[in-house]
Amino acid sequence: MASSIEAFSKFRMWKKSKMVLKLTLSTNGRPEAEIFTPVQVSGVDEGLSLVSFVLLRERRFRTVDFGEATFRIGKQKLEADRGGKFLVCEEVKSLAVKIIS
Repeated sequence: MASSIEAFSKFRMWKKSKMVLKLTLSTNGRPEAEIFTPVQVSGVDEGLSLVSFVLLRERRFRTVDFGEATFRIGKQKLEADRGGKFLVCEEVKSLAVKIIS
């Protein structure tokens, strides 16, 4: 398990590098749906436990509250667990779409 400090550091790194991500929601280890794909991190507020994402295809923003989440961090992904509901953020190397400057 990783700390929220490490998790928000990863979000800041993804924001700075303009990394394209795939977000997947799962419950009890079973993927439910890919949501907000592809995205980039557009804002990080560690004090409020909020991360904003820009939906690249739609050019819209979504904010996710990571309050009370526990985190697991891998080299190219981050998993946030909030009571059995998981949000998995994974780097997507194959997409060359980068809209945010």
